[in-house]
Amino acid sequence: MPTFRPHDYSPKQISISLTGKALAHPCRVRMIELLIKHPNLTNKELTEILRISKSTVHIHLKKLWDAGLINASYFPHSLGIEITNEQIRNYKKLEALFNLETRKTYHLSHLE
Repeated sequence: MPTFRPHDYSPKQISISLTGKALAHPCRVRMIELLIKHPNLTNKELTEILRISKSTVHIHLKKLWDAGLINASYFPHSLGIEITNEQIRNYKKLEALFNLETRKTYHLSHLE
């Protein structure tokens, strides 16, 4: 199986792929929605709100940050997370593009 070589893909293709990967987990989508409502949460606050481990929150935040969907600032013993107005607008465009509000959810188990 061929390996992933970044020079085989354009920056646009890589960016779209990272964004898709970042939004592929419902917890990360929920994190973005929380940050839109509460723009300056910390990783500790997200851990408490979502009731998941600090390490899991960190992994999810890294994927969102890698895709450029959030910003992070390091503080002693915590990570400040913010989402800018431009990042919110970009997320809302994705939401509209995929019609996320009204799309039905299908489970593979229902296809049998």
